This record gives sequence, structure tokens and C-alpha cells, in this order.
Amino acid sequence: MELRILRYFLAVAEEGNFSRAAERLHVSQPALSQQLAAFENEIGARLFERTSRHLTLTDKGRLLLCRARDLVELARRTEESLKTNDADELSGTLVIGAGEVTAFGHLAEALTTLRRQHPRLDFRIISGNGEDLAGGLSDGTIDIALFVGPGRYEDYDYIELPDTHRWGLLLRADDPLARKKNIPPKDLASLPLITSRQRHVRNFITGWLGKPFSQLNVVATYNLLYNAAHLVNAGLGSAICIDGLIPAAFSKALAFRPFQPQLTSDAYLAWKRGTKPSPAAQALLALI
Repeated sequence: MELRILRYFLAVAEEGNFSRAAERLHVSQPALSQQLAAFENEIGARLFERTSRHLTLTDKGRLLLCRARDLVELARRTEESLKTNDADELSGTLVIGAGEVTAFGHLAEALTTLRRQHPRLDFRIISGNGEDLAGGLSDGTIDIALFVGPGRYEDYDYIELPDTHRWGLLLRADDPLARKKNIPPKDLASLPLITSRQRHVRNFITGWLGKPFSQLNVVATYNLLYNAAHLVNAGLGSAICIDGLIPAAFSKALAFRPFQPQLTSDAYLAWKRGTKPSPAAQALLALI
């Protein structure tokens, strides 16, 4: 499977038209059509449903679209890294995955300094939860990721950041529980709860609860907290989360109350174990 063919496929899929894709690629339309038809024969699957006016992706085409973007991007970034000498001015794109946490402030300061030192370097920030970011590190589409516990990821090397986040409950400010300073496990027994969809987070909370997580009344799960805050504000339930993340729009309507006994997680920057980070990632780690 050649990268050239994947680039051809991406152009046609994104343009939805062979003529526009051919113009974008600076190739003739017949040549482009023949190359992709030969590719479909090679893999034994149709990638496009062709009509007189438009192209739509088949199920196999949609699957390839996701993989092709990752493969082409990985090839581009690998080529950038190979062309960059450690002593040269850094250039290209540094891809950083991060949860939406206050610890990102350390990265923001370091990235600003790095950009001043290397004006030809730019950054791509990918927001996601721990499972999403771990996948990006594993497949090489993310250079470095900012994680907040609850545990270390065994496949990655890391450096710790000077941040510790408390776990607790995000609830409406007019909820009777908001009058309390802390939330013990017994207070969660009958509450409608909104929780992270990550399995390792649930296992972490289970240890604090002292009973199976399945006994909680979970009414919704979330990936990142912003939409969960809307659900809390609407009265669907209270969200289990870390501190420091109440969106500004809800600063008066919602309240965070930490768990008691205290439950905390550290923040750290991680990269794939056994691999040398790219020169740009190394420069960022040195600044941190």
C-alpha cells in the first residue's frame, strides 16, 4: 500500500470529485481514476459509490479514510524528523495530546518560549481523555501527551509536573450537598452520577468507594468535562471529576466539593517508552 495511493485516495475522499482531486494533486483525471481503480482491484474492495454527480465512501472507504489520514500524517512527521538535525533551528509540527486540565498552563508557557526560540516550529494540540491520548502515543500520531493520573501508563516514559489534582463532585450550587466542605463515599450511594467513560478511572474510584462501581447510579458518561458541566447545570446529575475545571460560564451556577478521604492524581508528560522523542519534543521536555 503506497503512500502516493493513500494521498490520492484522501484527495478524492475529501473533494468528493475526481476532477477537483486531480487539480489539487496536479495529475490528470484519467490517471487518477485508473490508479484508484487498480488499488480497489488490488485490495478486493470498493472504496467509492460512484454516481454521475458525486462520490460517496463505502463502509470500507470510511475505514480506510481514518487509517489513511493517520498513516500519511505519520509519514510526513517522520520525514520532518529525519530532515531535522539536532543542531539546526527546529521546524515542522509538534503534536501534543492533552486533557483539559490546569496543568496545561506549564505547557502553554514552555510552548510560547519554544516558539520564540524556533519561529519555524508550530504546534498541534489534540484534546482528549487518557485512553484517547494513549492510543495516539502508541500509533505515533501524537509526539507527547499530558496525562493526569490515576495511574502510570506502563508503555510510556514520563516526567512529572508540579500539579496534584483532587477528585470530587461537580454539582449545582443550590444542591444541599454544596453546603458541605467534603463529600464522603456514603453521599454518592443514591445520587444520579455523571462519570468518565474511562475504565481505569472507574477502577480508581472503586478503591476509594470501598464497593463495586456498578452499585452507583450512573446516568451518563463523558469524555471531556465541558459537556458534562452542561448536564450538571441542567439537573441531570452530579459529575465525578478533578478540580479546577469548572467552565467560566458556570462559575456561579456550579460548585466543586472534594472527596473525603482525599483522592488525588498527579500530572505528567509522557512519550512512548524505548523511543527517542523528536528534536522538537526533546526541546520541549528540556524547557519543562
